[in-house]
Amino acid sequence: MRKLNSIVLACISALMLFVAANANADVLKMSSQWTENTPGGQVDIWWADQIREATNGEVDIKIFWEGALGKGKENLGLIQQRAIELTAMSPGYFPSELPFHAAPNSIPMAMSEVAQATELMERLLQEVPEFDMEAQRNGMKALFFHHLNPYKLVCKEQITSVADMEGKKVRTWGKDMPRMVQAAGAVPITLGLQELYEGLSRGTVDCIPFSVDLMISYKIYEVAKHIHHITLWEGPTNAVWIASDVWNGFTDEQRNIIQDLSFQAARRDRDQVLAAGEAAVSELEKQGVQFHDFPAEEAQKWRDANPDFFADFIAEQEALGRGDDARKTIEIWNEVVGN
Repeated sequence: MRKLNSIVLACISALMLFVAANANADVLKMSSQWTENTPGGQVDIWWADQIREATNGEVDIKIFWEGALGKGKENLGLIQQRAIELTAMSPGYFPSELPFHAAPNSIPMAMSEVAQATELMERLLQEVPEFDMEAQRNGMKALFFHHLNPYKLVCKEQITSVADMEGKKVRTWGKDMPRMVQAAGAVPITLGLQELYEGLSRGTVDCIPFSVDLMISYKIYEVAKHIHHITLWEGPTNAVWIASDVWNGFTDEQRNIIQDLSFQAARRDRDQVLAAGEAAVSELEKQGVQFHDFPAEEAQKWRDANPDFFADFIAEQEALGRGDDARKTIEIWNEVVGN
């Protein structure tokens, strides 16, 4: 009897382990480069909850924040290796692998309003075939893009002209932002989001392009008190990507649910980002942050010094046989900004 009880207990234990293992396997891991308290982070929580509810728990997504599963620049490799099933990552970190997706995420001084980013990405994903093909080559599908309020020039001291930027160390990403910084005589420094506070505190950088609401989320106001009214960058930020084989493994009904909720999430994200930007200004003023006009003639001088980012993008893609889609991308971009 004792031996029989041992066998029964062993079987029960094995069954429990099997159930636990399969329960964990059903949860899709999503790595996010953001903090949970950002507007985008809150939208991702809503999105994952809505998908879980709409699919009766058949699609269950667990989000790991602030690079807990991998740093921003590691996420592409992680999803390709299937260490994770989803990721919220910025394509601008991968200009070689994702040049079409990276362009709106990194070309500076080419947009000015949050709503432009919404319209641009919706049109590009629908009208330019290379976007989906590029994602497929990297084993992924883009579900939706987050938004950011305009990235202003945030510095430890006031800047009044392009000449004041000479020798300043400025945080950048991708391949185009560094060229914008160099055009002003400054020094580009690559830093991740989690490194910005310490970078400013230790003097690794003197300035960063950043939005007013993210200054609060990352407490940048404690180490940089000067915001200048010049938009260095505006556009779509990190997308939520899913591994191709995971996406293909869903039923048609599940894919339709996720696509519909992804569309809703993008619009929800836009609205929450705009609201966060409006609320952030008064809070930053309470924290002693000063807002400065950047002379229009100096802003134009900076823009004139920049390379022709659009022409360079087209030329690079032309050399790879993707010139038609590159020209279509810029055509749509100019239409959106012009409107």
